[in-house]
Amino acid sequence: MKKVRKILPLSIYDIPGIESWLEEQANAGLFPVYLDTWVTFTHDGVPGTRFRLEPLGKTGDTPTEDQLELYHHAEWQYALTVGDVYYLFYATDPNAVELYSDVNSRRLSLERLEQRVQRSHRACIVIYTLLAAAVIWALFFFKSKYDVQPDNLARLPLLLLSLFEPTVLLFLGAATFQWQQWRRNLRILQKTCQALKNGLIPPPSPGPSKKIVWEKIWTLVLIIPLLAVIVLEMFHFTPLEDIPLQNFQQPYIELQTLEQEPVLPWEELFDEPPFRGEAENVAEVRFSLLSPTWYSVQQNGYSPQSGKQPNAFSPKPEDGNYRYAPNLDMTCFSLLIPALARPAATAQLNEYRSVNLRWSYQDAAFPGLDFVILATNSRGVGEMAALGKDGRVAVFRYAGVEHLSDHLEQLADMVL
Repeated sequence: MKKVRKILPLSIYDIPGIESWLEEQANAGLFPVYLDTWVTFTHDGVPGTRFRLEPLGKTGDTPTEDQLELYHHAEWQYALTVGDVYYLFYATDPNAVELYSDVNSRRLSLERLEQRVQRSHRACIVIYTLLAAAVIWALFFFKSKYDVQPDNLARLPLLLLSLFEPTVLLFLGAATFQWQQWRRNLRILQKTCQALKNGLIPPPSPGPSKKIVWEKIWTLVLIIPLLAVIVLEMFHFTPLEDIPLQNFQQPYIELQTLEQEPVLPWEELFDEPPFRGEAENVAEVRFSLLSPTWYSVQQNGYSPQSGKQPNAFSPKPEDGNYRYAPNLDMTCFSLLIPALARPAATAQLNEYRSVNLRWSYQDAAFPGLDFVILATNSRGVGEMAALGKDGRVAVFRYAGVEHLSDHLEQLADMVL
């Protein structure tokens, strides 16, 4: 049988509104077989059918046999369960008696629902408070015991860029619409229960609302791509990560152009995947509304000559010597707000630094650039550089025998 689906244009706690709306659908020949954010109907509705919502009891998602029998004697039939909130009953006999004949009995029937919602409300407040506290602690107070230069505020510019990433905006947008619906639902339930406690009939339903429909549509529109991204990441199918450099189109500084001697990728030199099983010589693309261009490139090279430099780690020592193995990491930003350029650069330098080393930062000058920051560490193991012009930023981390300060003209091409 062909079915009709409609978005529920009412708050889930607008009991008289939902009952009245379902009766209107029955008069149009539709009968509900599913009810939640949207409602599924079949075409066997009987005009004049009445519907009543009964809060779930303690017995689960179906009414008890005694309840079914009692309602059956009163000419009411069980239709379906509405989420974890109600049982839906209906009566086609116009002479069927009402399930609740007075305000007090209706108040007692809603007390269970009110208590359950209040418990859920308190639990949500506790959970979100703990999550917020954990995030604040991690961002502003956590310090690794190995970090000799802790600076929790240094990461804030990158955090700002991350907050404007599409997936984060999708989550925040969906959460905002959900919060608006939750507030409305809670307010309606509280007003209904308070009126019943005062011996009054519940306030009238505001009726179907296009605003509620659009809120639910936008929530679905935002949640579907968000869930798709989460699933892709769970299965490690992320086309913007670990992009082989031969397939990467954005500009970057090639490691070989910094080196005096030839260096080759692991696969080319040894004709096998990297022994650590980690991707090398790859790129990762990110996107933020504050930085439409944002990508990182990771490069590792290995000298064909073994034993050239004893200070570089070798995964394949030959005759007890070490193979020279430099590496270069680079992150580029194109920021829409130029004032963020230097903060983003220093934040990325902080992201790149080895936390167990003490780093020194020095400003340098180069024609045409707004800033150049050079970073060296106490042990001379690698160095970093950050360059910026207007809203364009390039940050480098290098480990090898060369010095980035000797290649500023080449590095500056990334931002000029």
